[in-house]
Amino acid sequence: MKPWGIKKRVVFLAITPVAIIAIALTSYFLVVRYGDVEAALRNRGESMVRQLAPAAEYGTFSGNRRELLRLAQSAAREPDVIAVTILDAAYQPLAAAGRDSPHVETTKFFADGRMVSGGNAAELFHVSIRQPNLAFDDPFQGNETFSLAPGAPIGHIVVELSRDDLDTRKREILLVTLMVTVTTLAISLLLAYRLGRDITEPVTALEGAVAKVRAGRQDVRLRPHRSGTLAALEEGFNEMAAELDATHRRSANALAHSEEELARQLQIAEAKKEEAERASEGKSRFLAAASHDLRQPLHALTLFASELGNSKGADNRRLAAQIDTAAGAMGELLDALLEASRLDLGAIAPHRHPVALGPLLINAADAHRQTAKIKGLRLVCRPASAWVDTDPHLLRRMLGNLIANAVRYTHHGRILIAARSRGSWVRIEVWDTGIGIEPDHLPSLFHEFYQVDNAERNAAKGLGLGLAIVARLGELLGHRIDVASRPGRGSVFAVTVPKATPAAYVRAETLPPRSRIAVRMADLAKCREIGELLRGWGYQHQCACADHELPPLLATEPAALITDSGSLDGVALALRGAPRPPLLIMIGDDGQSRFAAISIAGRLAMPLRPARLRALLHHLLQERADDVAGADGTPIASPG
Repeated sequence: MKPWGIKKRVVFLAITPVAIIAIALTSYFLVVRYGDVEAALRNRGESMVRQLAPAAEYGTFSGNRRELLRLAQSAAREPDVIAVTILDAAYQPLAAAGRDSPHVETTKFFADGRMVSGGNAAELFHVSIRQPNLAFDDPFQGNETFSLAPGAPIGHIVVELSRDDLDTRKREILLVTLMVTVTTLAISLLLAYRLGRDITEPVTALEGAVAKVRAGRQDVRLRPHRSGTLAALEEGFNEMAAELDATHRRSANALAHSEEELARQLQIAEAKKEEAERASEGKSRFLAAASHDLRQPLHALTLFASELGNSKGADNRRLAAQIDTAAGAMGELLDALLEASRLDLGAIAPHRHPVALGPLLINAADAHRQTAKIKGLRLVCRPASAWVDTDPHLLRRMLGNLIANAVRYTHHGRILIAARSRGSWVRIEVWDTGIGIEPDHLPSLFHEFYQVDNAERNAAKGLGLGLAIVARLGELLGHRIDVASRPGRGSVFAVTVPKATPAAYVRAETLPPRSRIAVRMADLAKCREIGELLRGWGYQHQCACADHELPPLLATEPAALITDSGSLDGVALALRGAPRPPLLIMIGDDGQSRFAAISIAGRLAMPLRPARLRALLHHLLQERADDVAGADGTPIASPG
């Protein structure tokens, strides 16, 4: 139901009391007037029968029917008289005028003067005729006078009066009363509507003005109403609207000024940001260039240390070891700076695809197994059979930094690398029993050059870039990194990687065809060490410690041949005339073969870094596999 508006409410409130009073007065007036006309009819009937009773005494007593008839006819000629009947004491008719009188049994129980109903159209009135009260003088009683009490009724008179005039009078009274009431209500309604407009129109105008102000129009003003009923309210609203308009204008001006100032500050901030980005980019480019340019003298220093280590003097070998250690630390610094700079410059683009997680974890752990063994630590790897969607090179770099950090800050106990499957994700965890990290240091743990326990900047404790690189690589790959630690008990670093469906074809991480690797080393221990690395990486391998072992080994058509500088001549001789020679990787200094035609695909300096060897192998084999696939148009099959 739609609610009433203010106009209807005002009219309703004004007319309701008037209507109630009018209806009450009308009802009261009708009741009183109806009672008056009813009483008038009753009084007339009673008066008529009482007047007829004395006049009919003699005729009734003497039995003079003619006199009684004359009397009845005279009374019947009165207005509203329907019938007049005179009865004897036995209720037998003596005289009647008008229509037939009521039956005797109907009237014999009437009391004198009582009005009885004769139906809806008439009223009956009855009176008894009694003997007169006679007084006479008794001469024998002196001056006393005697009177006889009235006796039993000697007759009855019944008069029937019509109600037609009474009903007509009632209808006239009702009609006049209703006309007066309706006229009064109509006049009251008109007055209420007319006077209510002086209130409703200003209120309606005020309501509309408020709605416009709410809609944002600040220039709304009210025109004073002619009645002046709400003049004070109208003036107050106009003053409020004017003040609100002025406030809005001031606010708009202030907002415009603030926006201009904000735009200016944003321009300044943008300029400073661009300047900082240019400075950061310049720094990154400088670090990248410096890292690259310093590799040549560092490589020369490494060769010098290697040559110095081959001398016979103990002091020279000790000095060579120190130089080699310093060169290794410097190499790690340059590698870290170069990688951080490349990440800052956006030069590293991830290539995500399904990767078998098990071999990747084994390779990452094997790269640090020897370092952990030297420190007396147990390095345990529990690979998983899951496949993940990631860039294998970048993920391996992340895990390598986490494992290196764990080895560096763990003095006893063990290091555990494990993977846990959680729904559509795999959580890779690196646990250690090291020194732990205080909770205050955790928020800054992944900042550049931030180290918890290296205030003296000891190079043996790292450079503070490993975890920063992990954080940037995780952000680049979209892998979540978590850390939890208890001081004195150890830490756990976790990388969460999405699961993937195993690939149908070999991708960058799987091994290309001819994944058999041959190793020719003069030192049997080194040959076995490299063989263990190859086995851990998933390659098939064969070792040869003498030149005569090379022909049967090369007959299996290995994909690559790893050798040292001392075995280079024998390898070159064995490869002479080979239709599809393997990729040749030399470890050690830049030795020269007597056979100048030999092609060396890659070189690695000593001491050998397993991660570099694995990356070089993977790159060279994948490059050759792509060339083969492009030549014959066939896809690269999965290794058996």
